Amino acid sequence: MAWASVLAGWRYGGLLSRESIEGRAMAIFDNHFHLRPTGLGIEAAKQFERAGGTALMLTHSPYDDIPIRRAEDYEAAYARTLAMARQVREATQVNVFVALGPYPVDLLPLRESLGIDGATDVLRRGIDLAARHVQEHEAVALGEVGRPHFPVEGDVRQASNEVLQCAMGAARECGCAVILHTEDPTRETFAEFAAMADRAGLPRERVVKHHSTPLTRQEDNLGVVPSILAKEDLVLEALKGGTGFLLETDYIDDPRRPGAVLGPATVPRKTKTWIEKGILTDRAASMIHQELPERTYGLRIG
Repeated sequence: MAWASVLAGWRYGGLLSRESIEGRAMAIFDNHFHLRPTGLGIEAAKQFERAGGTALMLTHSPYDDIPIRRAEDYEAAYARTLAMARQVREATQVNVFVALGPYPVDLLPLRESLGIDGATDVLRRGIDLAARHVQEHEAVALGEVGRPHFPVEGDVRQASNEVLQCAMGAARECGCAVILHTEDPTRETFAEFAAMADRAGLPRERVVKHHSTPLTRQEDNLGVVPSILAKEDLVLEALKGGTGFLLETDYIDDPRRPGAVLGPATVPRKTKTWIEKGILTDRAASMIHQELPERTYGLRIG
């Protein structure tokens, strides 16, 4: 399906620019945000909104009470993420965009029960199901997909790379972006992702590396988009390469780990602080929160 038709059908397009900084309305976008009914849930989104947030990427993550034993189980899990998005839209003015995909670590328990080939097939089919939701305009990206962020055995890494290559191919077919969960990237890792995107025919600027190191220079990331945690030291380093990065909290909404990774209000709160301190100009903030998300995800913003 052509991206233009997906964009035309997307019912929630456009970031709302409601928060005013120095008298000028700005969009403030968190690129990686999880919500769970067992956590703060809608209250987390309200905290984000009260701090000045206007839009977020609600990224699918596993639920303890929906174990993945077969591909069809992803439908129940995706349905919950989509339901959370609807609830946020009903309770707030935050624009919620959704990314769906099989969590890479799902491969490990599936390997124990199905073997590596069976496990790989389940995740591939999970990608197909997620892609269908993109085609039906319920999601705008595939993610987070990729490989475990910790060392794994060779067969797991190979299978994970096969699934990631499949996800990039599906993203090309849907005309959407793909959000990667992997180990912290180096220049060599970015080169690997760029080569995978090229093989899939997916534009590199449609590949987002979630929880990225601050490698923002084009010669370092080769056109893959880094998404940086909203921490001042990381942002200062990232800005040395320009404004070609997104900001995220990776808020996981786990009651056992309150505030992890960063709290839900962090991106809008820190953005305003950095503008006041002169770390970010209004122009830089606009690039990070509005112009780059627009290019990356194909969303109509503002």
